[in-house]
Amino acid sequence: MPKPYGLDVLDVPSGFGRHSLFLAAQGNQVVAADIDQHRLDQLMASWRTLMPGQGNLQAVLVDAEQSLPFSREAFDLVLVIHYVSDRVIEAVCPLIRTGGFLIYETFGAHGLNRRNLPIAGQTANRVSGFEVLDLRERPVRTAAGEIVTVKMLARKLAAT
Repeated sequence: MPKPYGLDVLDVPSGFGRHSLFLAAQGNQVVAADIDQHRLDQLMASWRTLMPGQGNLQAVLVDAEQSLPFSREAFDLVLVIHYVSDRVIEAVCPLIRTGGFLIYETFGAHGLNRRNLPIAGQTANRVSGFEVLDLRERPVRTAAGEIVTVKMLARKLAAT
């Protein structure tokens, strides 16, 4: 990414906000979105305690599986970390400005969460209109076949 500061950022789902806190501390305008109000309250308490006056952080209660309440092309960077959902990927892509970035990472293949992991290539195919700059898929072998964990960085291309 060309610059790590001065960006409009969406972190969904943000959880307790470790990524949101870091990015806001770098001088970005960050929206931390999560379904859990307790986590958002803890995030904002951490923000007020650890980093008063740095950047800008806003917490928004949302269900990432439902319609997201943000304007098209509102963000330079969207993070979807430790979450697996084709619906969320498709929902956040229109929220990213031309030239903006999507960082997507599934959770690891621990316990039962491996049941939701994608098959190889599935995630990159969901981001049409983006250039995939880095894609790391780690195979996870199961009785049901081969699935992967995913780490992906993609940049939104100009509309043609």
